[in-house]
Amino acid sequence: MSQDGYICIHGHWYQPPRENPFTGAVEDQPTAAPFPNWNERITAECYEPNTRAEILGEDGTVRRQINNYEWVSSDWGPTLLTWLEGNHPETYQRIVEADRLSMNHFGGHGTAVAHSYNHTILPLSNRRDKRTQIRWGIADFEHRFGRRPEGMWLPETAVDLESLELMAEAGIRYTVLSPYQAASVLHEGEWVDVVGGSIDTSVPYLVHLPTGKSISVFFYNGPLSQEIAFNGVLEDGSILAKRLIQALGESVSEPSLAHVATDGETYGHHHRHGEMALAKAIEELTADPEVQLTNYGQFLAEHPARRVVRVIEGSSWSCVHGVDRWRDDCGCSSGLHPDWSQGWRAPLRKALDYLRDSLIPEFDTAGADLFQDPWGARDHYIEVILGGSPDEFLDSHCHPGLDEGGRSRATDLLEIQHRAMLMYTSCGWFFDDISGIESVLVLRHAGRVIDLARRTLGMDLEPAFLEILEAAQSNDGEADGRDVYDRHVRPYLGPWAPASH
Repeated sequence: MSQDGYICIHGHWYQPPRENPFTGAVEDQPTAAPFPNWNERITAECYEPNTRAEILGEDGTVRRQINNYEWVSSDWGPTLLTWLEGNHPETYQRIVEADRLSMNHFGGHGTAVAHSYNHTILPLSNRRDKRTQIRWGIADFEHRFGRRPEGMWLPETAVDLESLELMAEAGIRYTVLSPYQAASVLHEGEWVDVVGGSIDTSVPYLVHLPTGKSISVFFYNGPLSQEIAFNGVLEDGSILAKRLIQALGESVSEPSLAHVATDGETYGHHHRHGEMALAKAIEELTADPEVQLTNYGQFLAEHPARRVVRVIEGSSWSCVHGVDRWRDDCGCSSGLHPDWSQGWRAPLRKALDYLRDSLIPEFDTAGADLFQDPWGARDHYIEVILGGSPDEFLDSHCHPGLDEGGRSRATDLLEIQHRAMLMYTSCGWFFDDISGIESVLVLRHAGRVIDLARRTLGMDLEPAFLEILEAAQSNDGEADGRDVYDRHVRPYLGPWAPASH
């Protein structure tokens, strides 16, 4: 083995915005028992233990603890970090501190990677929403980690050229995709087909974009990532280290990267004590003089991408049908209910699209009376979401001389847009039924949009929304999406009366 062998382990750490948008609280979720909700359970099993992962000595006692986040590439969903900051501040601070300390190990390149804001499937979003999701994700990252991000994780690694273009426009240098998302590689002037995962994952690639910009892409080692996630590699950290080294091959003629990507929850939640196996692997890899543990930012700085690739647009890492899992009954599911239909997915998305599209001309018209640049104001509204002064924000973005009523209306308009973003969180479609807790959450955000649109714009979007939602047939207890809405959303809505302006 030459000294040009590099290893990178990436974790995708994420939870949806579980807070009820009407109360601000995360409600009890009995399926997470004995914990009150899934955020608490996964924090106890995974997020917190990885900040102090134990390595045992031969006598079975703890001989060392390490913060795994200091050594592994990690993208963090902003909605997860928001919750951790408010509910487990010590764990949150150790995550942030790990990124700062990691720069000492990796040539000034931190392990933390940005994440578009609330895990929407970007290829299914319109261009404005893609831009806002990317800008909000970058702003959230800068707010927490105190630096510009080099890379950005795409939710479910769902990719299209427009999203990559907007990321490159925002200064993002790289992203990470599944090898099954590569279409072809340019070799000696000819495009060579690599569909089916046959791409060489040991080097980064360039995607040339329509406007002339480019972005680097790392395609992770698919088979080894699957072994880690599902096939018992985490039973022993030494096995994990050995498999990563083996992935480099017997000889390396050029700088070569063996890298894997899994859900971060693999390390402790999906696999009990997985954080301990990861810590042990980190210890062995950092002690091995034949390999170098790295992260994507460092590797790209030292070994820039030279090969050119085309990606499969509208593809993802968790749906073999592309992105149909988030809009259709494609056959992908959790596997817990093989006889259930996911025919509810299409009408759920259609209903939400109806809300979003109905509000665009209203935001254009009403926003023009209030904001110097309505859509620009939306892009910057993350400043308020992150705790910035609403008054200073309004002073910067509203027309001068706006009275208090106008300023209040401006805030409500932006909050409508905020909730319209959150209602597209991908988890609403990922699981098996529209009555599931994640689908109920996206419906509650939709209900919040409906409620605000009534009070702020005098629009009653609910009847048409529910007419579309009736086609979303439930498999589990409720008749359809309207019934789910009536039970889980309507109790939070105020009485409807036309707004007067």
